Amino acid sequence: MIFEIPYPPTKRGKAAWNKRFGLNAYYAGKHWSQRKRDAEELHSLALWSMKKAHIRKQFVKGPVEVIFRWNDGLDVDNHAAMGKAFLDAMKGYILPDDNREWVRKVSHEFWENDSIQVEVRPYGRT
Repeated sequence: MIFEIPYPPTKRGKAAWNKRFGLNAYYAGKHWSQRKRDAEELHSLALWSMKKAHIRKQFVKGPVEVIFRWNDGLDVDNHAAMGKAFLDAMKGYILPDDNREWVRKVSHEFWENDSIQVEVRPYGRT
């Protein structure tokens, strides 16, 4: 199953997005209340994106791997906070939990489209 999460439509909007949600913001000591607001916003965006892609609220049948594909100018390792928030949003919608029983692998890659692609597939499938 694949869905896409939109970036802000402008270059300035994407720069603000990166500054707000990139891992560097968390290392800089972002206050817990702002982290909570960020997570809620990212959860809502992921849920909206899954619904827009016509992904039904139904749990996967076995362990999965999740592949995030990015194109926002950040280094690949700077997406950990966003990936975690998006994965957390999948809990209770398509994932029973995000523990090792259900999520065996998460990877971050680049791609050329102007959105975030999230692919959830059975673990071990190539």
